[in-house]
Amino acid sequence: MDELKRLEREVYDLQNQLRRQNEQAERTRQNLINENRRNLENYQKEMQRAIREHDEKAQKEYERLLREYQYSLSDEAGKKLTEMDADYNRLMNEVRRSEEALAQKNMELERAVQELRSDINRREEGSGAQASAYLKNAVEQFRETETKPHEKFMPKRLAIFYNSLKDGQQLFKAGLFEAATAVAISVKSGLERLGYNIDDKASEWDRQFDLLTLKMNYLRQRIRQELDDWKEYIGQPGDDQNSRKSRLIEINYWSRGAYAEIVRESNRVNSVLSDVEKTGKQAYLKKSDGATTDDLKKYIQQTDELSQRLSSLSVIYKERYAASCQRAEWGEQIIDFLTDEINLRWIAELSGFREADGETLNAKDFRDYIQVQFGDEGVREDTREWLKLVFDNSSGSIIYVYILPIEAKQKVENRIILHIDYGGAEQSQYSSDIYAHICEAIRIGEEADETVSYTSDINELKVSTNKIYKETAADLEKAKRHKH
Repeated sequence: MDELKRLEREVYDLQNQLRRQNEQAERTRQNLINENRRNLENYQKEMQRAIREHDEKAQKEYERLLREYQYSLSDEAGKKLTEMDADYNRLMNEVRRSEEALAQKNMELERAVQELRSDINRREEGSGAQASAYLKNAVEQFRETETKPHEKFMPKRLAIFYNSLKDGQQLFKAGLFEAATAVAISVKSGLERLGYNIDDKASEWDRQFDLLTLKMNYLRQRIRQELDDWKEYIGQPGDDQNSRKSRLIEINYWSRGAYAEIVRESNRVNSVLSDVEKTGKQAYLKKSDGATTDDLKKYIQQTDELSQRLSSLSVIYKERYAASCQRAEWGEQIIDFLTDEINLRWIAELSGFREADGETLNAKDFRDYIQVQFGDEGVREDTREWLKLVFDNSSGSIIYVYILPIEAKQKVENRIILHIDYGGAEQSQYSSDIYAHICEAIRIGEEADETVSYTSDINELKVSTNKIYKETAADLEKAKRHKH
């Protein structure tokens, strides 16, 4: 028993030493974390202004501070501290040596416990009062550890100690007091280690949760700001619920459903934060199905990806809207000019924005927009796509004008493709004249401008690497087949 008590004291001393060393190392690490957290807090009000006023420089600074805070939580930050801070490096070496010594001493203690449990000849040896006291201490330690979120961070481990504690109580009832004492010592020591590990893992979870909250709040502020930006961009007043709903539908339409997807995915991640807030952090950590630390890290990565997507989206959907407005304006100018100035006949039933395909017609972003804009679910024209104008002249030639939206590098530029079906030989002068009239109609010069192109050979469009040119060629071929 004296040997067992000696091992108990040594294990206890080593555990306390290791805890002190870890706390000292954690203070050094925590200083870095706290400094970065304070910087973020100091910038919080500035960030709200920056989002509202589109101060990109300030937003970039906030994002940099977020990255620094995230880095200070990572294992890489600990490695960096080890490389740069001699005292921290020395301390971590001491921690490793203490861990090895404690592991060795725990093995010695376990061997001593097993020897006592297997030696049935030592019945009635040792003090019953002493065994009872040790078992009581072990039970108290068990109850303390039981209050911690053990199932989330160290699942099934507490059950092992529970069974060992029951074994110790059975040994006590059998009069094997020394063996019961040994088991109680082992259980208490193991429960203390388990408690430290749970606390460390809970602290890590808490830090990742804090980071996720910061990133999600930033993302949601930016998502909400898009609605206000769109109101200003299109010049429509109104802050009531219906106005905001209409703006959301419009943004979603011009972003081709991507905005709603970002909102939906951010809501899914934000529901975790809401669940924690509603349940309370301590209670949430005891939920068996609650988010783990790895889950939080995955949500943080998803939030970063959503934020990047929103940055790209914020530019492109406005570009699509502006380009569509320009196509409609150019279309009116071309129709007016060609019908009034050179007496072409506009064939309205063959003209219009490209019809949506089956998948687009069934898409929520398209259906919602058509309902809001026209109140008629039968509308099939997709204003995000090309605008086609068809004319004919007195000699029976058919003039096709396609105004195409070309997307590249966050920009949308309209290009006009002109094709004339003469039903016979090409009349190059007439083609040049129509080309010049279109340029005049939309008020651009004929030279050194790629906006308007004339093509006599549809195959030139078919071999293009640009998908929209190939689709234009296919539509032209279909139109010409129907004509003949």
